[in-house]
Amino acid sequence: MKKKVSIIIPVYNVESYLEECLQSVVNQTFQDMEIILIDDGSSDRSPDIMRMFAEQDDRIKIITQVNSGVSAARNRGLRAASGEYFLFIDSDDAILPNTVESLYRRAIKNQNDLLIGNVIYIRANGERSILFKRKEEIYNQTCISGEECYFKLMEDKMFPPLVYLFFMKRELIFKHKIFFKEGVIHEDELWCVKAMLSATKVSLIDFCYYNYFQRNGSLMNSNNKAFRMKSLFIVAKELNKIARKLKKENKTEVAGSIYMKIFGLFFFMNELSRQIEEITFEVHHYFSKLLKESYPTLSYSQQRECLMSYYFSNPQIQQKMTILSES
Repeated sequence: MKKKVSIIIPVYNVESYLEECLQSVVNQTFQDMEIILIDDGSSDRSPDIMRMFAEQDDRIKIITQVNSGVSAARNRGLRAASGEYFLFIDSDDAILPNTVESLYRRAIKNQNDLLIGNVIYIRANGERSILFKRKEEIYNQTCISGEECYFKLMEDKMFPPLVYLFFMKRELIFKHKIFFKEGVIHEDELWCVKAMLSATKVSLIDFCYYNYFQRNGSLMNSNNKAFRMKSLFIVAKELNKIARKLKKENKTEVAGSIYMKIFGLFFFMNELSRQIEEITFEVHHYFSKLLKESYPTLSYSQQRECLMSYYFSNPQIQQKMTILSES
């Protein structure tokens, strides 16, 4: 029997945090949902904890796979899910008790195919902060297109590349084949853009339902900087394909917003490269060529943003920037 909401949770070696996550999900005020847990080859007690919860709650379905990464796990969850709307949760985080009910009611009321909430960032010392403090004007619009929403958020530097903030209609995901790029990390940076641009009715709500815990030893805090650089380069090239398609459709403003994101990723790549003293000529050549190619079609603010990201990425580049900015 189909449910109204599918919650998809990839699980990999999180025995210390999984119970708190699952308790926050099974105790939701909203009941008409399924909970899909994808065990991505865990070697700790995580499978035992999942089975314990599944024995007590028949809404839980467990899928087991050899370790293939979070993108592959999420894709397995997507294909197994039957809900009208999908919500992703990371297995070491938690959500508020009224999360699903609030998101579903709002999405149905506005006929959203995509609804975006907000997140509380909880540091190891217990300090809390809201990650995305968006302008009131964007909350006052009941529904806007995904392209318009992406442009506005990027102009304000408030686009959330966090998959767990996207409450999304199943129909949209399968119609546009919005699956995760496997074999990389930072996959949210690509998936969230594709999801946003595919949506026709988007709303943002000032609802901080997601508790994101900073964990020591998490994937983003671990010593995997070379792999992160490689992944970011792959994501940047995939985003460039989307931007080029938008330019062919004369959607230059939205394409420019993607270039802002791409050069933001380049800046991040160079921050990582300085830490491990490794970056290739191929990477610098690619972004140098891309800047020259994209620059004429960008708005003034987009040009400035892309130039600044590129300029401050590497001291060696700074000597060449005067020529580019005057061309």
